[in-house]
Amino acid sequence: MPLALTLLAVPVVALLAAVWLPFVNGPQLWLGLPSLLVWSVGWVLTLTPALACVERCRLKTAAALTGEER
Repeated sequence: MPLALTLLAVPVVALLAAVWLPFVNGPQLWLGLPSLLVWSVGWVLTLTPALACVERCRLKTAAALTGEER
């Protein structure tokens, strides 16, 4: 479970730090869109698999504690 939470922390920290990163929070465009928008969308898309990993690890741990098999 600690590995899953560490993987979850990476996109969360990247999203929270976006406003302080000068290469993200600037007047430039990435792929024709504002860089902050592209940065946020990219990290939100990586957040979904990280949350799925946390949920799978949580279910696996709960099943092991109750003696169930999945």
